Amino acid sequence: MFGKKPQNRRSIDEATEFATIIGEGTVFEGMLRGQDNQLISGKIIGECDLDGLLYLAASGQWQGNIKADIVIIAGTVEGNVFAKNKLELAESGRVSGNLEAPRIAIAEGAVYDGKIKMGKSTEVTRFKERRGTESPETE
Repeated sequence: MFGKKPQNRRSIDEATEFATIIGEGTVFEGMLRGQDNQLISGKIIGECDLDGLLYLAASGQWQGNIKADIVIIAGTVEGNVFAKNKLELAESGRVSGNLEAPRIAIAEGAVYDGKIKMGKSTEVTRFKERRGTESPETE
């Protein structure tokens, strides 16, 4: 305990439950609004405005703009991504669009084609992924 540095926690570690799960093979078209945590493993064609965490799993595809408190991308996005608090781009993440958040973490191997916009006093964190990019288990 004493003398140890606090371990940096990943945003996904804080998500214990998902209010909405869109599974592989499912396609949703339209506007996604809501609260709490959302897990997307399927395909979304549309926009979102969420109060909570959005986790786009490695199998997930998103065509449209994303806005949420915390956004974790392990899948593919064609659109702009805005996180009110934090944005994480996992090793398998692919974004064709702009990234905007107060804090942004990008894993080695992640790909983005666009601009990054952050607060003036922050910087992009780059990290090496040490865990798999599978969807978090749900109970």
